[in-house]
Amino acid sequence: MKQLILLLCLCIVSLLHTSCKKEDSGEIRIRVKNASSYRFESVYVNTSGGENEYGPLAAKQVSDYAVYKGAYNYAYIKVVINGREMSLQPTDYVGETPLDPGKYTYVVDVEDLSNGRLKLTFETP
Repeated sequence: MKQLILLLCLCIVSLLHTSCKKEDSGEIRIRVKNASSYRFESVYVNTSGGENEYGPLAAKQVSDYAVYKGAYNYAYIKVVINGREMSLQPTDYVGETPLDPGKYTYVVDVEDLSNGRLKLTFETP
């Protein structure tokens, strides 16, 4: 009887351990942080391995994660501020290393509102 209870306890602990493991689905997940003092009316990201609309994003706020099939530490990003589109356009990804599966953050700031210049930095959690 003690062996049966011990076996049952081991099974329960094993199941709990498996269900509580950190999510590692092999996906690339990227969120956007608005580092500016402006409200982004919309945010669009195209990594060349997928594209996502993040919707509006208040100043200093962070979006939910979106899934991509592939990505780099920078991407095409378009935001709308006060009805004006501003974008960051990569030239190409030649020589760049693709991101490994995991969670990442594109931090978007407004470098020069009058000239429509964005600044992008990249963070890993």
